[in-house]
Amino acid sequence: MFWIISLYILSSFVYTFSNPERLRNTTGYDYFNFVLVLTFFNLVPKIVLSLFTIISGITSFFSKQIARTVFSSGLIIALGVMLTMAYSVLVDKKQVRVEEVSLSFDLLPEQLDGFTIVQLSDIHLGSLNGDKTIIRKTQKIVEERKPDLILFTGDMVNNFSYETEGYVGFFGEMKACYGKLAITGNHDYGDYYQWKSPEEQVENLAAIRDSIRKMGFDLLLNENRRLQVKDTAIYIVGVENWGHDPFPKYADLKKATAGIPSGAFSVLMSHDPAHWDAQVVPQTGIPLTLAGHTHGLQFGFRIAGIEFSPMYFIQKYWAGLYRKDNQQLYVNRGLGTIGFAGRVEMRPEITLITLHRK
Repeated sequence: MFWIISLYILSSFVYTFSNPERLRNTTGYDYFNFVLVLTFFNLVPKIVLSLFTIISGITSFFSKQIARTVFSSGLIIALGVMLTMAYSVLVDKKQVRVEEVSLSFDLLPEQLDGFTIVQLSDIHLGSLNGDKTIIRKTQKIVEERKPDLILFTGDMVNNFSYETEGYVGFFGEMKACYGKLAITGNHDYGDYYQWKSPEEQVENLAAIRDSIRKMGFDLLLNENRRLQVKDTAIYIVGVENWGHDPFPKYADLKKATAGIPSGAFSVLMSHDPAHWDAQVVPQTGIPLTLAGHTHGLQFGFRIAGIEFSPMYFIQKYWAGLYRKDNQQLYVNRGLGTIGFAGRVEMRPEITLITLHRK
């Protein structure tokens, strides 16, 4: 049974991911998600147990009792890992967490002191499979917090416009005093699917943008908006996705910031946090940038208030708050999932940002 199960899972993984074109030609990720979850459930506990078995074998030369204790501990920990993964797939990915962040700025106008922003990101509606749980929870939290502004920083879908069906009304009911604004993320362009023609991809992107607008969002495509708040103004800047090779870089920061007066307080939405380090900091003085994209790898550890994810080795700015001189970046961990259909100690996030004047 051990070898039958192991060989089945291994062969399924090899078959599923040996041909990248198979992924680019599928419209549904249910089978791929199933294989990924099955692979993790099979391999991770085995790796843990293998390490303890090796240690047990070494210690057996000195003490049989210690060796048995080490091996038993390995069994318990491996079982714990398996149960934790099961919890992440069945429960944790639906446990929305509100991250409250207070940010202070030297140049913030007094009238904006206490201004609140709800940031949403990376919903990936196609991965919800029609489940409205997270969206309903998000809707309720937004209603309770009554933010001044709602900003969505990209990846509404996995690839396709039809993924928004049945969700438009939920987002339409989310309200903020000064409105809702959004940008597109890498998945919203449909670049991960092999389209029959360029025109088909363009039509799909147009339909996604139309759905986002029907949700009540003002969609910013390399442009900015001036919001009048009392007797001052705040500028919201939105760039298209700043992609990594081989995907296009749609972002045009110069175009997006055109017309903003010198010294005006502005907030930039840029889906990929790598854009902040590459262009935003060297080329602008924008005090606050909001991003998403990383999901915090949907896996991490939070011990004694310290959080870490292996995503750090892939993306330097993987989650939370970062600072460089007078500029700040906040990376939202996202609401949905992509790839692995779970979240291990990396729950879906709604960020409540409060601006303060120093």
